Parts: sequence; C-alpha cells; structure tokens
Amino acid sequence: MAGSYYVKTTVKSLLDIASADTAEDTLLDLLGGLADKHIDNILKIHDEKIPRQGTNVDNDMKMAANFYATALYKGRREQPDSAKFWMDQFEKVIEGIKAELKVENQTYSVERFMGRGTHPHDHQFAEWA
Repeated sequence: MAGSYYVKTTVKSLLDIASADTAEDTLLDLLGGLADKHIDNILKIHDEKIPRQGTNVDNDMKMAANFYATALYKGRREQPDSAKFWMDQFEKVIEGIKAELKVENQTYSVERFMGRGTHPHDHQFAEWA
C-alpha cells in the first residue's frame, strides 16, 4: 500500500501560498503524489516494506515529502536556487530517516518466503518480530 506523507497545507505554508488560495491545488496534489511515490521507492526494496517504529520516522517522512513537493514546485516555476534549497532539505531528512531505520531495524526480523500462491507474483512474508 502506498504511503500518504504529503500534506498540502504544509506545502502551501512553505511556499507562502494562502490556505484559501486554491489556484495551485491541482499542481500541488500532483507533485505531492510524486513525492509520496518517491519516498515509497526509497523505503522499500522490491516488494518488501521496511518496518517503522513510532511516530518519529512517520513525521520525518511527511516532512521529506513536503520538502520534495516544494522543491518540485519551485523547479516547475523556474526558481532553481529555491528548488535546490528545498531539495537539500529533503535529502537531509531522507539521510536521517535511513540512519533511524538502520537503528530501529536492528530490533526487527523480516524474512521472505519464496512459497508461491496461485498467482506467479504471490509471496508470503513472515510477521514483523
């Protein structure tokens, strides 16, 4: 299941767009969807999800998605310096998430079983320990 990390009101705040201004909402939602997909791609290897513990990582993923959507918006508006600033913020948060997941992941055990169901792409997974 895809994550939902992007928060439009936060991105609007980062962009200094009034919450009542809906002119850019469609574009922001599109960019936010791309941010969500990008973070999902970072957080999973093939079809195995990385386990998360507590709200700190979830909050960081939301922050990263909002920074990424903001960077994409600034790039789309041909503001490369501002886009780079927000992309740098995104990368710092992602590196922090990776480090946090490494620490948290030590308490988890994830095993992939190659047993197949009726469909060739069905997999069985062990429970998170």
